[in-house]
Amino acid sequence: MYGDELTIVYDSYSLLKTGMDQTGERLPITFKMGAGRPAGYVYGSIPFVALFGPTEWGVRGLSFLSGMGIVLIMYFIGKKLFDNNVGLWASFLTSISLWDIYLSRAGFEAHLALFLSLLGVVSFLYKKYIPMAVFFGLTIFTYPTFKLTLPLLFPILAITSGIKEMFKDNQFKLSLLILSLFALFSLNESFKGTSEERFLRLNVLSDAQLREEVIQKVNEKRTLSTLPEAIKPYIYNRPLLYSRILFENYIENLSPQFLFLRGDRNPRANPAEWGMLYLAEMGLLFVGLYFLANNNKKYLTLIICWILITPLATMFLGQTHALRNNLMLPPFILISAYALSSIPKKAKLIFVSLIIVQLIHVLITIYYFAPNKFGSFWSEEAKKKSIEAISKPKDKKVVLSTNIDNIEYAYPVYAKIDPQLVQSQYGTFPKVYGNITITDVKK
Repeated sequence: MYGDELTIVYDSYSLLKTGMDQTGERLPITFKMGAGRPAGYVYGSIPFVALFGPTEWGVRGLSFLSGMGIVLIMYFIGKKLFDNNVGLWASFLTSISLWDIYLSRAGFEAHLALFLSLLGVVSFLYKKYIPMAVFFGLTIFTYPTFKLTLPLLFPILAITSGIKEMFKDNQFKLSLLILSLFALFSLNESFKGTSEERFLRLNVLSDAQLREEVIQKVNEKRTLSTLPEAIKPYIYNRPLLYSRILFENYIENLSPQFLFLRGDRNPRANPAEWGMLYLAEMGLLFVGLYFLANNNKKYLTLIICWILITPLATMFLGQTHALRNNLMLPPFILISAYALSSIPKKAKLIFVSLIIVQLIHVLITIYYFAPNKFGSFWSEEAKKKSIEAISKPKDKKVVLSTNIDNIEYAYPVYAKIDPQLVQSQYGTFPKVYGNITITDVKK
């Protein structure tokens, strides 16, 4: 388990045992651990922690089931938008999707958020508006980027489905009220300054180094330009330069480099170091777009808008990211599924064969290469040292240093330390758990 998984699973464990998170706060909506972590995944993991304890399965069971659920949901979305054949192909492609396999293998909050958002989409398509509102509402309390993307996706869905008719349905009106209540709760958390802590720290507009670079570039352009001095501030200024940076970030999230060649540069979300989609899917996307343009412009517009909406949230965070961009996966799969349902059998066989060949290569990499190369990304040393410390005799004092990445989170998890003891020492060092002491080298 890496850092986020360790803090998630222990918060779930602490809530299960005491009704408070590991910082001592009772039933929080936003968790201090994880710099303002939304509540969805932590509370959703409690049943798995009750079954398996604060273990890998305790934190990953929810993400695993989300992946299984997404396979099923994609069938119903494909069937409703197009036909049964497209639904079957969409389900098949989801089941072997590199992107979704990666997300299913760890306790990623974004993966649960994708599952919940797709439950909302499929409920909407089948005119189950109350469940739709609940699922969309839960999504925004599970992963932050969905706070921007879902409010943009929802009107597109409504317009495509005939919004005038929908307003004649009292359930739809009630669903809008439910969504409004979720939005108010979300805004309240934002104004309290807790739920957006990570975003405020990581977004490009808050990057001090980037700010200095922007100022230097603006000054350089104004110095070297031969425009009249009165005009220079309107041509060379920070808003325009930041706009360019954001646009570049937006385009990068849709680039072949991210989608097909290199993907997410973090091996936790891309252990095979390939693109997030199969290389063969590049051809399927072109074929699918061609057939959709000729046969189904209505849903082509929906799918294209769905794809284009997603990077509007991720462009503020300065790098391509498999978790923050995962809402793009379903529309890409729908396009590929439509292509496979439309082309001749021999072409189907070629595309599927190419996909399977790459899948085999990826699985070999994941199981026989990535563990040795990327163990440090999963706090491997912290687990090893924690288990060593647990095995020591109780009368032998052991000191663990925070030079070991994430050891202060790992030891309480693997040792199943009493949450009340962890709560009583939150924010302090050294931490003393019986014969084990964890020291902060920075202090």
